[in-house]
Amino acid sequence: MEENRAKIGQVIAIGGAFMGFVIGSSFASGQECMQYFSGFGVAGSIGAGAIALILYAWFVSTIVEDGRYLKLNNSGKMFNFYLGKYLGFVMEWFTPIMLFFVYSMMISGAGSTFEEYYGVNGNIGRAVMIIASLGTVLLGLEKLVKIVGYIAPVLLVVTMFIGILSIVNNPEGIALADQNLKTVQVNTNFNNWALSGLMYGAYTVTGVVPYLADIGKSTATNRKNSILGGLFGGGAFLIAVMILNFGLLANITDVYNLEIPSLFVAASISPVFGHVFSVLLLLGIYTTAVPMLYTVCNKISSDGKSRAYRIAAVVTAIVSIFGGQLSFSTMISIIYPISGYAGIVIFAGMIYTKYIRKKKYEDFDEADVLIKKI
Repeated sequence: MEENRAKIGQVIAIGGAFMGFVIGSSFASGQECMQYFSGFGVAGSIGAGAIALILYAWFVSTIVEDGRYLKLNNSGKMFNFYLGKYLGFVMEWFTPIMLFFVYSMMISGAGSTFEEYYGVNGNIGRAVMIIASLGTVLLGLEKLVKIVGYIAPVLLVVTMFIGILSIVNNPEGIALADQNLKTVQVNTNFNNWALSGLMYGAYTVTGVVPYLADIGKSTATNRKNSILGGLFGGGAFLIAVMILNFGLLANITDVYNLEIPSLFVAASISPVFGHVFSVLLLLGIYTTAVPMLYTVCNKISSDGKSRAYRIAAVVTAIVSIFGGQLSFSTMISIIYPISGYAGIVIFAGMIYTKYIRKKKYEDFDEADVLIKKI
């Protein structure tokens, strides 16, 4: 019988692993936050954040717990558990395809950072990020995890610091935010804050299902740790999002039309701080690009040293040059909603499997797939 006692170290490890996956340029740039939260004003952004928080805590803890019990050899088969053999197959392949577009978006983000802050041709930034991410993926998973793991927490703390300083330096900006939003046009993906909060949680779950299943398999030892890990990871991340959100609202008339709004806020605090944050932001883009590229290649071959894996990595990196030519904000407004609709399907499957059908773990056969490997 398992010991159902909470272990703080394990809770932090589960929550931290999730945050490490979702923290990246979309979050730190402020563009994602502005499109999903800031555009709805003070009350609307809080409401959207509350919905996203509930969803985050629920799906992180649920998938981690299910991963702990199932201990899948192929974590992608978690889609089959929730969605069945046929729809699970579709989603299992949809995810790496979508992550390729997210990877292309990271390349675009690097270009936007070089252009908007350094005044350098964006293609140089795109080339630097492609070379850095491709080189890391070709090193192998062990080195990849070590490199990525140290950057994400620093980026989270610094981004929160930017939001806090922005609020402290301009509290009247928040008081006037709703009024100022009537005079500027913020690009929001959805018509109301409730739908935006729902879709924010939904777009995240699409790419993170196999990752969370692996966390459950390797890290969680009991249900309590899975639940508390989900609460910690989802809660801490959404708190960071809300701090950045209010920092952007305090400066909404200055940042509403920028590709990288948080970079402007950082530079307005201090030029030196702006330089430091620009470097951290590029590292944040890197921390997102690397696992996206790895996941796409891993779908082709799980052997990081195989010829197929290396060819997939090189081809993906080359093709991303074309996708990365679109503006960062445009790619977020297109790719994330599509991912969100797929996430709604996953949520529906999770609800049906867990609460309506009440599917038992022992009834699931990982080997029962649509296409078997030869």
